[in-house]
Amino acid sequence: MSRRDEILSQVTTVPSLPAVVCRLQEFLDDPEVNFDQLSRVIECDPGLTANVLQLANSAYFGWQGGIGSVRDAISRLGTKRIFQMVLCMSVAPLVRKPVRGYDLEAGQLWEHSVAVAICAEKIAAGRRPTCQPHSFTGGLLHDVGKLLLGTFVEVDDGPIKELVELDHLTFNEAERMVLGVDHAEVGAHLLERWNLPSEVVAVARWHHEPGRVDDSLQSMVDLVHVADVICLNCGWGLGSDGMQYRLDEAAAARLGLRSQEAETIAAQVITGLEELLQIFTPAGKGAHNGVQHPAR
Repeated sequence: MSRRDEILSQVTTVPSLPAVVCRLQEFLDDPEVNFDQLSRVIECDPGLTANVLQLANSAYFGWQGGIGSVRDAISRLGTKRIFQMVLCMSVAPLVRKPVRGYDLEAGQLWEHSVAVAICAEKIAAGRRPTCQPHSFTGGLLHDVGKLLLGTFVEVDDGPIKELVELDHLTFNEAERMVLGVDHAEVGAHLLERWNLPSEVVAVARWHHEPGRVDDSLQSMVDLVHVADVICLNCGWGLGSDGMQYRLDEAAAARLGLRSQEAETIAAQVITGLEELLQIFTPAGKGAHNGVQHPAR
């Protein structure tokens, strides 16, 4: 078995998404979805119910309280937003862990993932509204491959860093040279196993190389690529590899995002990130909760 095959075989060792996420995904494809039926799925999990109600009443979504039932929360937020938030809650325990190989302490990958999700969604709102339904989810899960590849990167840390420093390769290019696969491809395989939409899978696969994606998925990948760069430049979840990637200038040009607008969006991300991290982080957990503010 090649090193690449060995790594990709590990995808099957990652737990499947919780049943509630799979059920909600089925409901999303039903244009006649019944809110009472949908709310009963969520209400089977008391912790999930509490989080959904907290989100529905949060300032992040522009509301000031008043929601006391899951059904009303679904009515206020919409089925797609509810699915995004439930997915967020479900993957949080996995993504909050330390990530070996990338020198990411507990909570740092989670902070970066949520920041990119918020940033991508805010860019989409002004430029690619048709991409909004998947921009948050794509941003949240774009780096999920690091969870699997981190152990292998740690073992071959020296050769990978040598290629980055001496041959001026990006970190993911160096991963492919040494391991036969990079965290982007590993992440795409995992998201395919979770039966997530093709747009979300494409984001994970090509978020460092948006020029290689099919035209139909170009806008989605551009959004998360640029959001990822903005958040890394702000210092959210840098790790040992964070500054070893390149901005695809063509992707930035396609979005037409100017530097001043990027700074404004980054400032907006700070506020949203602080609130969402508080909601999604269980009380008493020792994960990294501090929101780093962008350097000025």
